[in-house]
Amino acid sequence: MRPAEGQDTAAASASRPGTGGIVSRPRLFEQLATPARVTVVTAPPGSGKTVLLRSWISHSGLADRAAWVAAGWGDRDPQQFWLSVLAALRGTAAGSALVQPVSAAPGLEGWALVERLLKDLAPLDEPAWLVIDDVHELGADQVLRQLELLVMRAPAPLRFVLAARHEVRLGLHRLRLAGELTEIRQPDLRFSVAEARALFHAAGVELADPALAILHDRTEGWVAGLRLAALSLAGHPDPARFAAEFSGSERTVAEYLLAEVLDRQPGPVRLLLLRTSILERVNGELADLLTGSSGGERVLQDLEQANAFVVSLDTARSWFRYHQMFAGLLRLELRRTAPEQATALHRAASAWFEATSTRRRRYGTPRLPGTGDRPPGCSPITGPACTWTGRRPSSTSCSPGSRPVSARTMRSSRQSPRRMSWRTGHWRLPSGTWTRPSAECGR
Repeated sequence: MRPAEGQDTAAASASRPGTGGIVSRPRLFEQLATPARVTVVTAPPGSGKTVLLRSWISHSGLADRAAWVAAGWGDRDPQQFWLSVLAALRGTAAGSALVQPVSAAPGLEGWALVERLLKDLAPLDEPAWLVIDDVHELGADQVLRQLELLVMRAPAPLRFVLAARHEVRLGLHRLRLAGELTEIRQPDLRFSVAEARALFHAAGVELADPALAILHDRTEGWVAGLRLAALSLAGHPDPARFAAEFSGSERTVAEYLLAEVLDRQPGPVRLLLLRTSILERVNGELADLLTGSSGGERVLQDLEQANAFVVSLDTARSWFRYHQMFAGLLRLELRRTAPEQATALHRAASAWFEATSTRRRRYGTPRLPGTGDRPPGCSPITGPACTWTGRRPSSTSCSPGSRPVSARTMRSSRQSPRRMSWRTGHWRLPSGTWTRPSAECGR
């Protein structure tokens, strides 16, 4: 077994004396206190899952009613895992009198241990909680099936709290339909601006509102990112400058994301992440183009489902983006490991966007004016230097009485099916203004 703190080490440090204290989260405490049979907490590493559960137990006075099990790689052996569960339940007020001690023995199967545990707990008549942290580490399908059996057949007073980096297959859909499942996900765990301020204040760091807003936006409320920023800011001579420059390439953040996310990916997935990190958004077709392989969409969908800092941008789960901190790390790794590839990747992606004319945008924003008329090399990935002004150029190659096609009425996205009119405009490039040839003009 691993220490009970789990793997959210950067976030968990906030709970230790002298390192900033705990930010109280009463809204989440209320969700954890619901009478549902099972509560599931799923979020990426560093989201504060372990700290939340430990602070809730302390805040609610459940220390003698909650059995804590921190799953680890060693617990993929069913016998070892279930012996840990039995020992944790025996440490509770109710379980000490009901759960009988069991010793390890050759041939002792997990199924037999679960059946024995169910028999011991049958007389349970007072509330008790079994909290299992890092459930995703159990891995083996057999252990998960045994856990599902316990969840479904346990006596009503026994409630379960399961924390994991991603959803695990436990057949909980039946409990969801029955209203017996509470789910706390990544958006719930993100710190608000007020909670971020409380975290910095507890760490002895006072930030002006603009700097705090920048850090909150860059980290997207990610607890570990804010915590690492607070540690780096202690005694920093220029907090505002630090906030403006803070990203996933910052040393402490990069080390954490490397160890907990990127280094755990197989080679092909790592290659996809690095090569597509140049993009603000990516889909499967574009990922396949930049990697020279296939199956990119499935990889992106799997990464999103695994809470690996990949965010879906549409309900069809076809367009994705990377968390800002993770994107910063990926770009740093691309520059470090393959700096010669960046230019070719940008050119390939730019050509792809030109060819598709951004017609695949389906996530809530209207088509940009003039997107099909970009000058060479101007694409959504070239950055703010290449922008559409939305104003009529001072001079035009269109003949009198005609107008650029970009001024015609364009249809917005499906989510907003009304028709929109864009004023005539032009692309502003670093080298000057690009205007359309007269052949592009229409009546």
